[in-house]
Amino acid sequence: MDRAFRKLTQGLMLVGGLGIILMMLNITLDVVLKIFWNAPIQGTVEISSYYYMVAIVMLPMALVEYDDEQISVDLLFNHFPDWLKRASLMLTFIATAGMLAIMTWRTGLDAVRAFKVGEVVMGSREIIVWPARCMLPLGFGLAAVAAVLRAIMLLRGRPVTKLHDMDSAA
Repeated sequence: MDRAFRKLTQGLMLVGGLGIILMMLNITLDVVLKIFWNAPIQGTVEISSYYYMVAIVMLPMALVEYDDEQISVDLLFNHFPDWLKRASLMLTFIATAGMLAIMTWRTGLDAVRAFKVGEVVMGSREIIVWPARCMLPLGFGLAAVAAVLRAIMLLRGRPVTKLHDMDSAA
């Protein structure tokens, strides 16, 4: 299970990274075409906003959660006894999974609505945006799964934090 989930999330991380490269190329080409031939690429702002940026943020979210790469402040946590650290982590994983599940459900409803109406956005031209709406529940849902998997790992006594990994290596 760990290996399959890791491969899936690493694949989505690569797709998010590809989004960065495509956005960079799209914007650079748009600027060059605008400056030299007064022929900008229509919809660059909309495509960047609705597709590239969403992919860059949402698709890597599960791997960031699973690998404990999110921003955290552990000023007091480091001084807790082991039992309190485990209890704090378990509470955090459950709360995280719960909130992410709610966000998955809510954005999933939005994605279904956008699909049903064939949502588009008007800018310099009409851009279809309903497919981009699917990236939100995907990112939130897989991040919720990652939080649940981390809770299971904690129950099994496996390391779940980068700090824990550093302590066991010392």
